[in-house]
Parts: sequence; structure tokens; C-alpha cells
Amino acid sequence: MKRRMLQQICALALTGTMLLGLTACGSSSPDTPAQTPDNSAEENSSSAEETKDTGAESAASSGSGDVSELYWFSDVSGWGPATANWSVDESPATVYIEENLGLSLNIEQPPTDASTKLGLMLASGELPDVMSITDSDMYKQLVEADKVWDMQTFLETYDPDSHLLKDFPDDIRKALTDVYGNWYSYPSHMESKNNRKVFPPDDQIWVDVVEKGSNGCIMFNKEIMDAVGITPEDVQTEEGFLAACEKVKASGHQVDGQSVLPVVLQCNLWINTSLDGIVSNTFGVLPVDDEGNYRHSELNPLYKNALKFLNTLIQKEYLDVNTLTIDETALKTYLDAKRVFCWIGNQAQQDKTNMPWVSYGPILASNGAKPVIGLNGEAGTGWIQTLVSKDCKNPEKIAKLLSWASSREGLLVNYYGEEGTDYTIDDKGIVTRTEEGTKRLAEEYDNNVLMWPFANTSFERHTEPVPDPASNRGVEVALMPAFGKNENTYIYNTAVLDFRNNTVIEPSSDLGIKLSQVDSYLEAQKAKIVTASSDAEFEKEYQNMLDTLESYSIADIDAEYDKIYKEYCEKKGTSIENVNAGLN
Repeated sequence: MKRRMLQQICALALTGTMLLGLTACGSSSPDTPAQTPDNSAEENSSSAEETKDTGAESAASSGSGDVSELYWFSDVSGWGPATANWSVDESPATVYIEENLGLSLNIEQPPTDASTKLGLMLASGELPDVMSITDSDMYKQLVEADKVWDMQTFLETYDPDSHLLKDFPDDIRKALTDVYGNWYSYPSHMESKNNRKVFPPDDQIWVDVVEKGSNGCIMFNKEIMDAVGITPEDVQTEEGFLAACEKVKASGHQVDGQSVLPVVLQCNLWINTSLDGIVSNTFGVLPVDDEGNYRHSELNPLYKNALKFLNTLIQKEYLDVNTLTIDETALKTYLDAKRVFCWIGNQAQQDKTNMPWVSYGPILASNGAKPVIGLNGEAGTGWIQTLVSKDCKNPEKIAKLLSWASSREGLLVNYYGEEGTDYTIDDKGIVTRTEEGTKRLAEEYDNNVLMWPFANTSFERHTEPVPDPASNRGVEVALMPAFGKNENTYIYNTAVLDFRNNTVIEPSSDLGIKLSQVDSYLEAQKAKIVTASSDAEFEKEYQNMLDTLESYSIADIDAEYDKIYKEYCEKKGTSIENVNAGLN
């Protein structure tokens, strides 16, 4: 189902990187608790109702009977007719738009080279009416060419009563302005402190996902645990985890006649996702030195422990080195067959319905290091950015479309369909799909064409009931905050590291060339270290890494990064505390 896929895609963007150089579904501040129904009920009622009312008024005021075509271009893979099987005639949202706003949607999404095609259109001066894009460079080109409206001016001109002029989240507007110089787009998957004021989460479970959630998890197959006799306590320490892997290996336990794999990483993405993300976090690795200066994580003494942990898994044959090069399809085969005891990877990559995955958070290191996790504490700027061409036809109708699709009324239609037929809603605003609605979503309009560009993560968590613990969604929301909720975990704000998405060192400079060499070298060398066949070889390759990084002037590189890091710390009013200073 497209909605399920959307939710998975949205969870993947909470911890880490997102297109446009941002985070996939926005971000939240671990230092600022999200609004809850208990302390925001009155504000929720007034804000949400105002959004609903103004959206409805906008829609009603534009019903004219004449239907105009809207040329809508997108570079979003999997959304448009070229890569997904849908029709604009099947969605309640698009039916509403045509009947009430007078717009029929002509959506183009090239299967390849979408940005190139849009660039050619920009050069010719013939742009689509509306563009939903993920390419940050193309976004900047459109802005610099003065070809797209800033939203404030556009709405004031063509829909002055729009609720967006009053309740578009200020923190997201600021984030967009910081990046692009003004508020030029409506972002998808908005999640921020101010957005939660409009749509407060309906349960503490969503607060935990926002404040402590991450897609990266250390997950265990509960069926294998029970079959072999492993308890949750057995796998929460470094020594206990290794002993549990040995127990699984020695047991000879099979699933459907096939042997069990004690540990599997995120296949060919294991360096970025499993090592530099999850394993480094559990061993307390931070990108600062003992004095709080920016430093490549690879130079942190604790990083050696993370490398050695994986090397031990390979040497003891708990981790098959061949699984480090398999693709996502092969990984899914192992996971779906329930043959994996422990999976260290991105939980959003797999449908977990009827899968016995559990997580107990980090593995506590034997040296006492606190586990760490980085979460972006600033408002994100969404995933898909929807912009309006200054040469668009029917700007009044487009303005009404933006206002309605982002309103409470529009979001309800977008997410859930027709009230009464597809869903019911209780007095607390919680939505329950009907049997008919569930069937229609799966069979008729599961690829709702508006869902992605106008998806609102805060709204989703405002209306969605707590999921069944056995469902994919239920397992997902249990796994995501497990690491962050651990009492030992230190959570830091990754907003102070956002500068790493920018050009800090000129690539053509001597230092820039060395930085490029560092990036290329590290990927290959980490694989050598982790797959070392003996402790002696491990030590040799680890020292080679340190020596080579020194020869590439890593100290000078980090000094340049540290200058910007300090500026960001001052700008954000926070910094990364090295809670594991002095440990090796």
C-alpha cells in the first residue's frame, strides 16, 4: 500500500539525511518537549478548527464550474504516472480538486533525468505551472532566475484569506529562508515544534518517536531468542551480546531447514548505516575531541572499539563477510525468511508485519562509554518542495489548491478519503478507517497523487491512532525510540553539524584535494580493518589508517571544520558535549 510505503519513507528521514541536504521528514528538538494532548488541547482545537474552516472557505470560494488544466512537474521517483500505477480520477482528493477548485491535474514525472529536463525548460523560459522537486540545486536555480513566487506574496495576492498566511509554521519558514533566502515552497512531511502546535501528537508514543526516534536499530528476532534461550538482558552488554551470538551459532538452530545467521548488517550500505551510524553510536563515538573541538570520528579512540567489535563478529564467524556486499533484495530474502538473529541496520527498509523484531536499544560497551545518538533539533525543511512558477496559468486556482490541500479538511481527504465511507473520526480527532475505506485505499486509490507533496507528518501523528503492536507500523514505532529512550544514551543536536553539507574547504585547493583523498581512502580502509583475519592484522590496518590520515593533513582539515562548527554552535545556542572524554 502506498500509505504504508509513505510511512516507511517518512521514518527513514527522522535521523538522518534527507534530500535537499535536509532531513526527510523534518526534525524536532530533543531539548524542547513536543506539545501533548494534555497541555495543548485548547490550542489544538482552535488552531485545527481554524485551519479546517479557512481551507473550506477557500475551496468554496473558487468553485466556478469551469475546469482548467494544471501542468504539474515532479522529479520524485515513485510518485508520478511514469513510475507508479495511478490515475488522477481515482483519488478523493483529485476528484474534490476538479469539482470544487476547477483544476484537472496533468502530472509529469520523468522516469530518468527529471532535473535535466526541468533545467532545459528553465533555459527556454517555458516552465510548468507547479513543480514538486527534491533537487536542491534546481531549487536554487529557479530562485536565482527569479522564476518562482515567494509564497507570502503569492498567497497575499491570490488568496489573502489563506490559512497558510497565519498558521504556516514559523520555524519551518525560517529554516527555508535560511537555506534559500525566502519562503518559496510548500514542503512535504513537515515536522517541527511550531507545526506540532497546530497538530499536537495524540499519544506519547509519537512524542517519543519525535524526540528520541531513529531509523537505525539493533534488532533481534524474538522467535530465535526464545528458541535458543536468550533473554533481553543477555544482549544488552558487549560481553553478553557476543556470548549470545556464540550460543546461536553453537545451537545449530535452523529455520525451515536453513541455518541461522547470528548477525547481518545493512548489506552494501554497512559502512555508512551500520558502522558509522549504529555501531559507532553504541560505542559512544562523537565528532569532537576531549576539548570539544570538531574532529573526524575516525580519530576518536572509541572508534577503534566500534571497528574491533565488527572485526570480532567476523573473526568468530558470527557475521558472514559475504553479506557485506549483498544488495537490498538479498538482504530482504534473509530477513523475510526469519533466518537472522540480530540485524543492525535501518528498520524502515523492511515490512515488519508478522516479523518478530524487538530492540532493547544500545549495546553497552565494556569500557563504560555512554551510547550516543544525534538527532536534528531544528525545524527541518521537508522532503519534497512544491514551487509555483511566476508564469503559471490560473494563479488564483493554484493558490486555492495550496490552501485547501494543506488545510485540515484537505489533509483528511488526502490521507483518509471520504468521511463516513472511508473513515470515522471521534471527538478527540482520532481517525479510524472503515472496512470499506481500507479496501478502497488498497484497491482503488492507494497511490493518492497528492499524498506525498502535501504529506504532513505532524498531522499524521495528530490523527493516527496508536497502531496495533503486531502491525508493521506498531513494530516500527516500538523500534525507533528504543536507542534514544535508554537511560544511558546521550542525545545531541546534529543541527550544529549541518555545515558538513556545505563547501567548507574549496575542492580545488590543496586541502580540498586532500579532503577528497580522505573520503575515498576511508571507505576502502574501513573494510580492510573490519575484515582483518587476525588481531595483529587488525592493529596493523588500524595504525595504517591513522598514519595515512595524518599524511593527508587531517588535523588541518579538522581545524577548518572546527571554525564553522564553533560558528554553528553559537548560532544554534548549543554544542556537542563529549560525555566520553578520556575513554579509550
